[in-house]
Parts: sequence; C-alpha cells; structure tokens
Amino acid sequence: MFADLFENIRLAYFFLSALLFCAGFYLGPAIVEKDIRWLLAYPNWMRKILERYINLEPHFFTLFFIILVLNNISLFTSFTSGFLIFLPILAAFLTGLHVSVVSYSVAGWQGIWHVLVNPIAWLEFPAAWLSFALGMSLAEKQLELGFSGFAVDAYLTLFPLYWKYTGVLLVVAALLESLMIVLARKLPKDDEEHHQ
Repeated sequence: MFADLFENIRLAYFFLSALLFCAGFYLGPAIVEKDIRWLLAYPNWMRKILERYINLEPHFFTLFFIILVLNNISLFTSFTSGFLIFLPILAAFLTGLHVSVVSYSVAGWQGIWHVLVNPIAWLEFPAAWLSFALGMSLAEKQLELGFSGFAVDAYLTLFPLYWKYTGVLLVVAALLESLMIVLARKLPKDDEEHHQ
C-alpha cells in the first residue's frame, strides 16, 4: 500500500521527523512558563487568527475549507523547504513546539492531554511527519546535486506523494475537526436550556 512512498523516502526520515516533532512538543510547556517571547510570537499569532475565525461561527464547509487550507499551507511549505536543505528538520521541531505552546496556553496540562488523545491529532501528526520526511528526501537530493543544483526531478516525484498521503490525511482531519467544532457549538446551548 505504501510501496511508492517508501521507495522515494527513507523510513528513517519519517521517524526522525516524529522524534523532532515530539521533542518540540515536550518543550512547549517550559517555553510558555518561562515566557520566551520570540518562540511564543508565531504560535500565539496563529492562535488568535484561528480563534477569530472560529468565533465568527462559520458554516461547516467554510470551516472545513479554512482548516484544510491553513494546514496544507503549513505542511506543503515544510515539504518544499527541502530545497533549502536544513529547514525540514527545523520545521519538524518547531511544528511540535507550536502545537504544544498553543495547547498549553489555552488549557494548561489538560490542553496537552486533550491533544494526545484527540483523534484529529492522530491524523494530523502522521500527515506532518510525512511532509517533513518528504522535505528531507528533497533536501537529500538537493545536497547530492550541490548548492548550485535544483532538484526538480525529485520534487516532481515527491509532489504527487504529498497529495496522495499527507493531503488525504488532512482532508479527513479537517472534516472531523469541522464536525466536532460545529457539534461543540450546540452543547452549551443545550446545557443552558436544561438550566432554565
């Protein structure tokens, strides 16, 4: 099933991506507690943007589109960053850090726990690790060609794999996340009716 994927990326890159992501995720709470602002700036900015859109209570398909586009922008950028050699490694670490910072900032350790047991995360995490692994494979080819080379052939080989695997996982995750947000909106209203 995954033969085409692992013919073109090293399995070690997938595990390295997961390891770097988890390292960033582990350090997130400490970054928040120590208030290291230059590391908090980006995730806090993204959190405010997402909260603003969610507070507008968009319809299901609008919400789905927003989530899908934002996730793809992030992960497709991580994949193509392989042209710049070391950026996929940095992206893997920082993505884990940013997820952890946002979760811990919103709900403390409970937020971290919710991420770890959330079925959406366990679709988005492998999607992210795959995008970083694809970026590392692209970086490997770029290194083989030297800094004067341009790994277009490798990119054209890996590009369909991004959409086949990472893209599909992100579609399913966005559908599930949108559904959960829409359903969650109704819960407080139901509770309020019971209290009246």
